Amino acid sequence: MKTIKNIYIILMLIALFSVSSCKKWLEVKPKTEVESTVAFRNEQGYKDALTGVYIQLTANGLYGQELTFGTLDILAKQYTNISGSPYASFDGYNYNYAQLELKTRLDNFWTGLYSAIANTNSLITNIDVADPSIFAGSTRNIIRGEAYGLRAFLHFDLLRLYAPAPSSAGGAAAAAIPYVKTIDPKATPTSSVTEVLAQIQLDLNVAAEALKGVDPILQGKTSTGYLRDRIYKFNYYAVKALQARVYLYAGDQTNALICAREVINSGRYPAAQSANIINGNDRLFQDEIIFALNINTLAANASNYFSRTATSLLGKSAVNYSSEMDNSSTDYRLLYLTGTADVTSILFPTKLIPNANAPAVFGNKMPVLRASEMYYIAAECLKTSNPQAAVDYLNYVRTNRGQTTLIAASSTPAQIQNEIFKEYRREFICEGQLFYYYKRVNSPTIAYTTVAGNNTLYVFPKPDQEIQYGNR
Repeated sequence: MKTIKNIYIILMLIALFSVSSCKKWLEVKPKTEVESTVAFRNEQGYKDALTGVYIQLTANGLYGQELTFGTLDILAKQYTNISGSPYASFDGYNYNYAQLELKTRLDNFWTGLYSAIANTNSLITNIDVADPSIFAGSTRNIIRGEAYGLRAFLHFDLLRLYAPAPSSAGGAAAAAIPYVKTIDPKATPTSSVTEVLAQIQLDLNVAAEALKGVDPILQGKTSTGYLRDRIYKFNYYAVKALQARVYLYAGDQTNALICAREVINSGRYPAAQSANIINGNDRLFQDEIIFALNINTLAANASNYFSRTATSLLGKSAVNYSSEMDNSSTDYRLLYLTGTADVTSILFPTKLIPNANAPAVFGNKMPVLRASEMYYIAAECLKTSNPQAAVDYLNYVRTNRGQTTLIAASSTPAQIQNEIFKEYRREFICEGQLFYYYKRVNSPTIAYTTVAGNNTLYVFPKPDQEIQYGNR
């Protein structure tokens, strides 16, 4: 566990030397980083610390690229044309994660996510014992709820990356990852998959309780200052959506359905307006995003991979792209969210790059949790017990994506599951979720590959230092 231990040693050293240098913050920018002895003296310090965590997550090595439209989508074969991109060698690696270029990216996921957890833990450790009088109104509860939600979110993605799926043979009891909850540099033991899932839900329960009744998003309030733009914060509905995702991953469809329906029935996330999709302004389905990261350079960075003249083009043959859309002539995701490369047989997604004349509200967002996923989760939970309801949930999304051919009410559970798979592939391109889907359902392979779908494919190796020093 040397890698994680080093993160916490660095955190403590910064705290020790902070008296002589008020600018020695942890990672990104002086005003937005965790520094234990100074940052938590007042409310603003807690706001800055949590903002620092959000900024960490926007790094290209994490959700700004590699955990979204980069490495994870490459591995899920969301693009089959990668020859001119920095990922060109991935095809030759054939999922051999020991290859240095690929291994370096995977090691950086581990280090980056645990670094964000370290900063989150510093905040949680302090806010749990903080004097409530330094906070205005319900700000303490909101910041605390967001922090607990983020800690659960980060551990869950680490679990999905570095441990077997609970549905795989022996997966539930398998050794997984350390669930780190302190700022003590002492090594945290590795927990099993089941134990990590339980810890995630405990943190999410704390988050939900802290945010319930006070998160401005619950009343649809427009706040100012830190509490504005709740789409960019781990808000109450982000907590419930993550609970639905985690419960489904754990195989608990009863609770997954309850949480998904709470988000759906809130009325907070109406379908994206077709007019804004058709005119090219809303390529992210803005109104349906539950939680997103604000990345000012996102469109510019994405243009390097998703544009007609991109030298690092990521795309797919027009034949395959259309086939994945059921060859629909009306699906918005094909009609308005794709572009044609100079090599005209290649299509590429344009969802991360808004129309040049689009209002600013439609840009610079990396979606992390969407309302459409809640409909897919609800459908999966009901496909056997109430297939009509399952089909209704799927058809709601399809209709609002311009599809005119609906799924038949007589569909079997297997047919419904196949439709769900196809929706994940269409809906979450550039967002990194398809790889996790393949893993969760123990898919025997990934489309466009012949590699066996087992733990060799779906479980990333931990960094060598973790294995050597942490007895992983």
